[in-house]
Amino acid sequence: MSDVQIKQAETIRLPPRLPSNPTLADIHHYLSKAIENRGVVVDVSWMHPGSASEYSLRVQCSPRGADAEWSMFVIASGKQTLVWTYVSCDVLLVYNLVMSSCGGASQAEHGAGAGAGRVPKTESTFYKIEGLTAPSPAGQAKAEPPNLPPNVPEARMRNRSALTGDIKHVQAPTLLQSILMAQMTGCLAVSLSDNTVEIYFVNGATTHAQSENTVGEETIFELLTWKSGEFHFEPDKRSDANTISQNLDSLLLQGMQLLDYDAYLSNAGLRPSSVLIKQHSNISEKDFETMVGSGAPVQLALQKRFYKAVDGRMTVEQLVSKMHLPRSQWLPVMCNMLRCDLLAIGINKENNTKAPPLEPKSIDKRAIQNVMMSLRRTDTGMFTYPAFLYFLEQEYFRAYRSSSPISIVVFQMRLKGLDSQDPVREPLPLDAVGEAVRRISRVKRHVDLLAHYETFDYALLLPNTKSQGAEVFCRRVIKALTIEPLIDKSVKATLSLAFGSACIPEDATDPALVLSAAEVASNTALRTEQPLVLYRDIK
Repeated sequence: MSDVQIKQAETIRLPPRLPSNPTLADIHHYLSKAIENRGVVVDVSWMHPGSASEYSLRVQCSPRGADAEWSMFVIASGKQTLVWTYVSCDVLLVYNLVMSSCGGASQAEHGAGAGAGRVPKTESTFYKIEGLTAPSPAGQAKAEPPNLPPNVPEARMRNRSALTGDIKHVQAPTLLQSILMAQMTGCLAVSLSDNTVEIYFVNGATTHAQSENTVGEETIFELLTWKSGEFHFEPDKRSDANTISQNLDSLLLQGMQLLDYDAYLSNAGLRPSSVLIKQHSNISEKDFETMVGSGAPVQLALQKRFYKAVDGRMTVEQLVSKMHLPRSQWLPVMCNMLRCDLLAIGINKENNTKAPPLEPKSIDKRAIQNVMMSLRRTDTGMFTYPAFLYFLEQEYFRAYRSSSPISIVVFQMRLKGLDSQDPVREPLPLDAVGEAVRRISRVKRHVDLLAHYETFDYALLLPNTKSQGAEVFCRRVIKALTIEPLIDKSVKATLSLAFGSACIPEDATDPALVLSAAEVASNTALRTEQPLVLYRDIK
C-alpha cells in the first residue's frame, strides 16, 4: 500500500457510517448513485468487525461514460492509505475485492497467521476469492496482504486466487468474465451430477476445455446451459492441450445465440424424441437455397446434408447422433429448417401407442408472409412507423401481465460531410439503408423488431430487455454498422450514428413517455456526438 493525497472533488458521502462490511446490495446501490451523479465521488465508510481501522470505498463514473472507477482506503491513526483502485461495473467482483481486502488487512494488523487473508464464508457470499501467502522480503515477518485487482503491478506477480461456489448463485458468463478480468491462470472445474466441466485459463484467456462428452469450445457452450453446479478454481493448474482458439467474449456471444436457438426450439415443441418431417417431398436445390437464404447465416452445405438425412422416422436424438453434430451446429440448422418452413415437428408414434398419431397441421406461411409484408415498407423491408406503434402496444400489454421489461431504441443514421463544421446531416441512400438492415438483422434476436420511426429515423423494440441489456445490444449494432463502410468510398461523407434508449419500467411506465425519453436520448447523442446515450444517464 502507498500513501496518497486525495484530490478535492465534489463528494456524496452516504451517512451514517456502516456498522460492518458493505453487502453486495450496498455496493450495487453505490454504483447506482455514481451512475446517477456522473463526475461526483460517492464515498462510504465502515468499521471492519474485530479491527480498529476504518475503511472507505469510493466510486466515481466519468461524465463521458465508460466503467466506474473504484478506490478502497484504510484509515488508521489519522493516516489514510490507498489499498487498491479498480475500473469495473461488475459489482460482484468489487464485492469480493472489498471482502478479501478487509480480511487481509485486519489479519495483518494483528499479525498474520496461517489463515490470514481468507474471506469468511457468510450466507451473502456467493463465491469467494482467497488470498494465498506471497513471498516476503528477507528479515520481515510474513504478513498476508489483501487481494489486489489485476491493474496493480503486485497483483500480476501474485495472482493466486481461488474461487468456490455454485453457479445457481453466480451465472456462468459472470463467473468466466470475472476470471478473464482478473487475468487468472489455472483450472475452473464445475461439477453437476456425474458430469464435470474443466476449463483452463492462462492470464485470463481460455486455452482448453473438456467434459464427459465434449472438448474445446463446445464445452463452454455446454456450461452456459447449466443452471446449477458447484465450481472450484485451482490456481496455476495447466494443461498441455490447446483446444480453444477464439477469445472468451466471442464464445460467450455465440453461447447466448445458441441459448436463443434452444429456447426457440423448446417453445416450438421440439423434444429429443420428436420426429422431423419434410414439408416438401420434392424440392429443387435452387428452391431450397432460396428458402434457407431468408434464415440465419448457416453453412449451406451443412443445411443440405441435414435436410437429406431427415427420413421422417428417426428421432431428433438419433439424427444428431448419426450425423455426429455438436450443439453449436445442429441448433442453428434446425431453427432454420423450422423457420423457413422446410421441416415440421411430428410425434414419435412408436412411443405414443395410447394416443392417436398426430400429423402437423398445414399452415399457410405465404398468407402469414403477405400480412407481414403489408406492414412493411417495400423500399427498405422494415416495419412502418404505425406498425411499430401497434407492436409496441401489444408488447406493452404482455409485459404488463408478466412484469417483464421492454427497451425502446430510437436511432439516427445520417451522412455527415467531411467538413466537421457542417452541422447538416443527410439521410442515408436506400442501398446503404438496405445494407444497414442486413447487418442489424444478423445481430438482433428473432423477437426484436426493427422499424422506421416517424420520417427519417429508426427504432428497435426489445422485449424482455433492461437498460443494461439494451446498452450491450446497441453497442453490438454500432460495431456491426461501423466495422465496414455502408456507402461507397467515393462518397465524401462519413456515417453519423446517434442511438438513444429508454426502458419500461426503469425510466417510465407509460409507452408514450418512454418513446419521448428515447427521442431525448437520441437527440442528446446527436448533439454531444456520442454514438449511444441512455436516458437514465442524462442529467
